[in-house]
Amino acid sequence: SSKLGSSRGPKPERMNAMSAAARRAHVSFAVMRQQLPASFKRFSTGAAAAGSGGGLLAFAQANPFVTQLGVSTVKTGAADILTQTTVEGKGFWEIDWKRNMVFVLFGAAYLGGFQYWIQVNMFRKWFPGMDRFANSTMAQKLKDGPGMLSAAKQVCFDVFVHLPFMYFPVFYSVKESVQGSSWNPVDWVKDGCTKYYNNFAKDFQVMFTLWAPADVVLFSLPMWLRMPGRHMVSFGWTAYLSFLRGGAQVEAPKKD
Repeated sequence: SSKLGSSRGPKPERMNAMSAAARRAHVSFAVMRQQLPASFKRFSTGAAAAGSGGGLLAFAQANPFVTQLGVSTVKTGAADILTQTTVEGKGFWEIDWKRNMVFVLFGAAYLGGFQYWIQVNMFRKWFPGMDRFANSTMAQKLKDGPGMLSAAKQVCFDVFVHLPFMYFPVFYSVKESVQGSSWNPVDWVKDGCTKYYNNFAKDFQVMFTLWAPADVVLFSLPMWLRMPGRHMVSFGWTAYLSFLRGGAQVEAPKKD
């Protein structure tokens, strides 16, 4: 009976060894985590919060670039489809998928990639204190004169430099790469910039009317919400652009 009694359950020595090993593993993990870069720790903490019930909001806060890239790509393609089916009255089988590809590519590469780089990464260098102002409370923002001045400079850069002289030329060039008849990238840029020049006055007027007031709000939002918020406003703008500039422009035949 003594043998049977001694064989039941793990021995005390084994239990102590297992407990010590668990404590060492826990301490080792804690030490390793302290050595991780701050950006990775923020990612892992946010991802854990998302997995434990934080949901989409926690994921967006932990992964701002990935979130806005997905929103931008889906939003831009969806806005064009909505315009084609609702405004232009096309059936699903009549959708111009080549035209839709213009917006999908532009939404992913330019709006989701380049625009994030310039309005987050580069703005941090050009406008010091941007994050501090954006992440402050509204009461703090209203007392922050330098922060409001910095936000005003960001608005001016967006509507007087970025949108008219970066956004539109790239949009028209991408449009030509998909809808044009030439396979030469030089022709895409040349033909795209020609259309950009011809439409500049009308495009700039409508762009300024929407984006100047929108930017005042967007550049005051918390940093993690800046680009997703911009993409939400951009849904209506993209629908307008799709309706007015999305289709292939056919040149009128020359008269003899």
